[in-house]
Amino acid sequence: MITCVGPIFLDRIVKIDRFPEKPIKLLAKGLEKRLGGPAAVASFAVNILGEESEFVGCFGDDDAADFLQSEFDKRNISFNRSKTVKGTMTSQSHIFEDSHGERMLAVFNEQKLFEEKRLPNFDFSPDQTYLIDVHWTEAANYLAKSTYERGINCIVDIDNFSKNRAVEEVVEYSSHPIFSENGLHQYTKEKSIIKSLKILYQAKNKFYAVTLGSEGVYWIVKGDIFHCPAPKVEVKETNGAGDVFHGAFARFIHANKSIQESIELATAAASLKCSRSGGILAIPNYKELIEFSKQLKPTRVIK
Repeated sequence: MITCVGPIFLDRIVKIDRFPEKPIKLLAKGLEKRLGGPAAVASFAVNILGEESEFVGCFGDDDAADFLQSEFDKRNISFNRSKTVKGTMTSQSHIFEDSHGERMLAVFNEQKLFEEKRLPNFDFSPDQTYLIDVHWTEAANYLAKSTYERGINCIVDIDNFSKNRAVEEVVEYSSHPIFSENGLHQYTKEKSIIKSLKILYQAKNKFYAVTLGSEGVYWIVKGDIFHCPAPKVEVKETNGAGDVFHGAFARFIHANKSIQESIELATAAASLKCSRSGGILAIPNYKELIEFSKQLKPTRVIK
């Protein structure tokens, strides 16, 4: 079982031809309502790629929560450990997406969701893997420490955060911290990807990775830095690609694949997702992924 923990969003997608140079009225080419949030989308990636998953997050008690929970029900993904905060709106994102798949989004979170401090009861059995989103800081901190104590895999998605001791402990104790490019710069205050990974490794000799979108993924393990290039695709939609990467990586680490193979397959999954539109409906299944992964260029060691 892979348990994915973090905030969940109702995404409202507004499709446009292109982003204007200045604020003007635009004609929308389409409107869609989707499930969103890194951990939530990752739970679908894990499930579609053939591994059992569950999602743990916080819902409001509104129509948005009803819609999102119905999406989990369609895939038989459990959300029973999640919390419902009474008298609260579920978090929402409004996303403008152009014809090239690029996006601009505005996120709304009601404060009451973040004031909910009670954590669910989590399972720490040996066959458990966790994937956590650092934005639910209390849960992420607790899970990073708890999995460290028990030797359980804990993959963490680190992007757009406020650096504090709790977040530093998540990075320190999680087995597989994976940064976005922006998240890595925020954390190390170093512009160079290579230097940033070396700084992290010098502090604690373990695995660290950073995702760079179309430029692929860099990671460090046992002092060596590696780069997996992303396959070239005609981009239809970038929204959710990073979430699919994390879900796929967790799925293959959970299956005892090597770090290199897990990153390569996760990179292929994210790239294939970008070639399609449709949110969680565009996540590739296992057979599609294995076939597409043949297009990967060899991983190389950075000297």
